[in-house]
Amino acid sequence: MSAITKILCPTDFSGFSNRAFDHALVWARTFGADVHLLHVVTVHNFDPFNPELGFPGQSVQEDLQRSAEAQLDQLLAHTADTAPTVTRETRTGFSPWGEILDCAGEQDADLIVMATHGYRGLGRLFLGSTAEQVLEHASCPVLLLRPDDSEKVVEPAEIGTILLPTDFSEAASAAAPLAFELAEKFGSSVTLLHCVEQEINPSYFAIGITSIFEVNDSIITVSREKMAELVPEDFDSDRINDLVVLEGSSTVKIAEYARSEGIDLIVMATHGYTGLEEVLLGSTTDRTVRRSPCPVLVTRAGIS
Repeated sequence: MSAITKILCPTDFSGFSNRAFDHALVWARTFGADVHLLHVVTVHNFDPFNPELGFPGQSVQEDLQRSAEAQLDQLLAHTADTAPTVTRETRTGFSPWGEILDCAGEQDADLIVMATHGYRGLGRLFLGSTAEQVLEHASCPVLLLRPDDSEKVVEPAEIGTILLPTDFSEAASAAAPLAFELAEKFGSSVTLLHCVEQEINPSYFAIGITSIFEVNDSIITVSREKMAELVPEDFDSDRINDLVVLEGSSTVKIAEYARSEGIDLIVMATHGYTGLEEVLLGSTTDRTVRRSPCPVLVTRAGIS
């Protein structure tokens, strides 16, 4: 991602979703980008054998459209005179995330900025999340904000430390160029983090054992060497804050470290698991977003 010229910001008009628009504006000012504000009027009760039954009557559609446009106007009314160019659009469809992805493609968006509702448990398992679907399928990076971290709008110039987690897979390493590019742009330092994960029999938990081996010096040395290989040769070594090796669940340790060290932005990649594999195993990225105390910028392997 060498340049950001167009930012897509979807909103469902919830409070924290609208605050994501503020984040989109400050990123747009930093990069000199335009912002496209999108609302999707969602049609419920879709019957694949009789699609017309899913749409409300013409008058209801028109009312929903007018309401959406009025609320978009209200959002735009609060933008400053120095705001970047902002365009707005309403769409109607069965799938909010599908419309968001279509719009991102049509707008040639370089970045999507949106909030996640942070659903957990069965609600997430059966219903999914618009943000997570966008995350898994977007062809550009996605900046995700949780409801509790979207209250504070952090200017990119105020991003002091970027956290780059990695498991050394090809997919995870795809986030490294983006993290260092943004660090150069924002003048930030970078902390690289690797978690040594292990699977143990749950019966050990009953007697307080959560680990059957310790992270020794050899593991730490090799992990730090592999993390150092991700740092570009021309990156200022003084702005490498630390190379951290931890033992435990990645999703837990990443969030704990970010919270304890006051990390301003996490940049990571998604493996893009789909279907049964994602349902059973989950995605480290998805679960990190739900725990993270700060915004998370996600990219996928193959995104340039």
